[in-house]
Amino acid sequence: MIKSFALAALIAVLLGFLGFQYYITSVPDLAEPITVEETRFIEQDQSLLLTLRGGEGRQFTVGLRGDIANDPEQTALFFISNPDLVPYVYWPGLRSNDEKRVLELLEDMVEKQKQEEAVSQIYEVLKNRK
Repeated sequence: MIKSFALAALIAVLLGFLGFQYYITSVPDLAEPITVEETRFIEQDQSLLLTLRGGEGRQFTVGLRGDIANDPEQTALFFISNPDLVPYVYWPGLRSNDEKRVLELLEDMVEKQKQEEAVSQIYEVLKNRK
């Protein structure tokens, strides 16, 4: 009987960790209006970052690392879904579902309003990977 409770507790803890991992690595559903809070280009590792803020105040940082101008196919997408809770940098796979979700988010932003150059750059790189 004790082994059954221990096994159930272990399964519950593992499911909790799985849910937490999904929460910190998923592309958030930002409420309108989505604004660009900050854009940065880090010369040292050629990273282009932009921080988005949804209407309800939730932040989402997304960026590309690598030579965007000369070799955009080899750039790596990364994002931080919940920087206030856990500043975990997630590197989704090339052409993965997470990369497609980021592309859809940026596509909505590009279609609805004129955006900064950084939004357009990241959007174009991801769009051309299809």
